[in-house]
Amino acid sequence: MDERARTAVGLAAAAVLVVGGTLATGYLPSTPRSQLLAGGLIVAGFALGFLTLGEFELPD
Repeated sequence: MDERARTAVGLAAAAVLVVGGTLATGYLPSTPRSQLLAGGLIVAGFALGFLTLGEFELPD
């Protein structure tokens, strides 16, 4: 997979995580566990987006 396709797939997956987490806050019950799950999805989406764009590097 070339770099351009990898970037597109990574950003699309990040967008799905952020949107899914945002929608989950409205659909899931307002228990702390459910809200932590939804918040974790949003944070994971932003982390994946930053990683895809190369804003930070993972150590070897």
